[in-house]
Amino acid sequence: MNKPLQLIARVTWLMLGLFIFSFSLVMLIEAKLGLSPWDVLHLGITYYLPFTFGQVIIGTGLLCVAIAYPLGIKPSSATIINMFFVGIFVDLIAAAGWVVPQESYLGRWVYLALGVLGCGLGTGVYISANMGTGPRDSLMMGLHRKTGWRIGIVRTILEILAVTLGYLLGGPVGAGTIIFSLTIGWSSEVFLNLFNWCSRQKWFQINQSEGSKSCKAP
Repeated sequence: MNKPLQLIARVTWLMLGLFIFSFSLVMLIEAKLGLSPWDVLHLGITYYLPFTFGQVIIGTGLLCVAIAYPLGIKPSSATIINMFFVGIFVDLIAAAGWVVPQESYLGRWVYLALGVLGCGLGTGVYISANMGTGPRDSLMMGLHRKTGWRIGIVRTILEILAVTLGYLLGGPVGAGTIIFSLTIGWSSEVFLNLFNWCSRQKWFQINQSEGSKSCKAP
């Protein structure tokens, strides 16, 4: 595969991952059982500012990138795409009504489970595009570089700060918040391992003309 086509394939793969991730966020909102720590903050902000949920996601992403930049983490193309399109997709999906609200308790728990799995799938897809990380990951890496603290400690502090501030602003904290926090890492790891395994299989490769090397899908 030539470089322009390879770039198109990687960007398409990245956008697919962001769409899946965004769709899953809307499912978590409709589950009404509590959101992820960052989304507790995002939704809490919408109660005080005249912005949509997606617009707040974009705004906080810009803030994360702005803080990370002087800490030595420059945004990649994927960071910028992630920063804008997750917010755009979330607002589009919500406005279109593609996720039907669930009144039953069972239906809401199904949404929560599918939302967590979907966020893990979306994360696995867009990371496997190998184009860079998201804005919140950039902030995490910048603070890790500046403080010298382990990434796990930095990420935990950021999550606690986000959910605490979000809760004070009235964001929805619940069982879903705890479940998401405890399972999203495992969900993401499963799908990342799946895509890494697929990339090593012959049937997942795109054969080029004779005499050239094969190119793995993103």
